[in-house]
Amino acid sequence: MGFSWVTFFAQIINLFLLVWLLKKFLYRPILSAIEKRQAYIEDKVKKADEAVKSAQKQEEKLNKQVRQWEKDKQKRLDELDTELEAYRREERTAIEREARDLRQKMQDALNRESASMQLEIRDMMAGNFLNLSQKVLTDLSRLAPMEQAVTLFRKKVSDLPKADVKSIRDVLKKKNQIIISSSAELTEKEQKSLSSFLKEQFGESAISYRVQPDLILGIEALIGETVLEWNLKSYLDHFEGNLNAALAGLIVKE
Repeated sequence: MGFSWVTFFAQIINLFLLVWLLKKFLYRPILSAIEKRQAYIEDKVKKADEAVKSAQKQEEKLNKQVRQWEKDKQKRLDELDTELEAYRREERTAIEREARDLRQKMQDALNRESASMQLEIRDMMAGNFLNLSQKVLTDLSRLAPMEQAVTLFRKKVSDLPKADVKSIRDVLKKKNQIIISSSAELTEKEQKSLSSFLKEQFGESAISYRVQPDLILGIEALIGETVLEWNLKSYLDHFEGNLNAALAGLIVKE
């Protein structure tokens, strides 16, 4: 079999024809399809990148909003804590004030009841004490109660220390007046006897008499600012003071 140039060139032509046909009808469509596919993929990638960037921006925006919400939430919580604390303080102050008012009202009521009870006891004791003292004085002496009161008053004045007597004399030199108060009206004889006694003790002075029933039973002499007295009222006052102290102790314990 010999070499045939015709066959050789025919095969060359067939080869070029095949290449041209492949390029025209196969390679270019494939390249075009590949380019389109690549462009499509690139477009998708670009859109995906844009979506990622948009998502990142949205995420950053959301994170910023979350941080702001956290700040606002903390601020609101702080404000609520402050408001709650202020409300607790106001309520505590109101409760303490109401408790003080209630305690004061109760104390005032107790004080009123105590004062009323003291007055009742005082009146009762005064009446009983007066009756008892009159009976005792009458039993112990033939003198009437006022005569006995004058006698006891004179004894109390007679027992004054010399310094007190001198002080009273000095007062009478400046204010020459003695006011005698008695629980009942003294007889003329009792007034003369008492005036003579006082002048003997303190020197000449103007002496006036008046009736003061609240002394209950007794006599009181007012010389300037000095008071000389013997009466049941002073005993009752002392008794009342002790009674008040005892009642106050009971109220505090309650």
